[in-house]
Amino acid sequence: MSSPRVVVFGSTGVIGSLLVQVIAEKQPTWKIEAVSRSPGSSRFASLSNVKMVQGDAEDRDRMIEICSGAHTVYVAIGFPKYETKYWAEHWPIVMGNIIGASSSTRLVFCDNLYAYGPGTNVSTSSTLVKPGLGSKPAIRALIREKLQERMDIKPKSIVVVGGADFFGPNVTTLGVLGDTFFGHIAKKKSPYALGSADKVHDFCYVKDFASALYLASVRLDSYGRFWICPHTIKNKTMKDIAKDAAALIEGSKAKVTVLPTWVISCLGLIDHIFADGFMHEMKEMMGWWVDDYTVDDSDFVKKFGVPATPYDEALADTVEFYQDREIAEK
Repeated sequence: MSSPRVVVFGSTGVIGSLLVQVIAEKQPTWKIEAVSRSPGSSRFASLSNVKMVQGDAEDRDRMIEICSGAHTVYVAIGFPKYETKYWAEHWPIVMGNIIGASSSTRLVFCDNLYAYGPGTNVSTSSTLVKPGLGSKPAIRALIREKLQERMDIKPKSIVVVGGADFFGPNVTTLGVLGDTFFGHIAKKKSPYALGSADKVHDFCYVKDFASALYLASVRLDSYGRFWICPHTIKNKTMKDIAKDAAALIEGSKAKVTVLPTWVISCLGLIDHIFADGFMHEMKEMMGWWVDDYTVDDSDFVKKFGVPATPYDEALADTVEFYQDREIAEK
């Protein structure tokens, strides 16, 4: 019996690259094709069963070619722009290509939880926001709708694992707990928080997210439904996280600088014109940051018997990454 060939789209992103490593470690006989628009990277050179492959998720013919004959297609795609207009233009194309190209394979999809909106105890049974192209949550709800359609037709061919905001090594500019939070703490500067530093916000650890995608992919009884991966940071405020992280670095600051909604709005006006527009794009997401936001990951933990990485361990790993980077930059 020949070894399965699996494909990973988004393989050079934070979650995707970790997923490739997890699969390579757990399944050394599998043939793994790590797809990238620019496959010249030597990122996986040490993994003998991984081959970098050129491909663009917006190229339907190339997608079909890559997915043809594959056992499983993993999708951990992230876009270079955090912009509603960009998402509205590109996600429908990418989703159409993904669903079409993977019609004869298993599909494992890495999702976020925007489609469920802000709130507490968010779960996969929470009410969805109205699907559409007018906001990032609405676009993610539209994506979920497309995934549900595939699930209704071929339930044993698809599994979706979602996670809230993530943190950990290499997150850097990609998350609220990235450069402007842990990065600042490593530099002994005040970290930033959006909206409030006193509201609870759950986060998942990048390594747990990648592992959850792999675990779900190898159990047929996990297919045909949506899951929420284990979350390491539970019921903690940004102040709590900053205090705990700063305690690991001598002389570091735990005082959090809060950017309230009105500041985000003002910065958004300037940012939209003169910079990359991130602050402008954050305005519609402030509901996640001005009130408590918690998720229910209990279904996944019970099903797979795998809890989240302990908070202290994940925190120490993340702080060490930023400290090492700070030393290397000096």
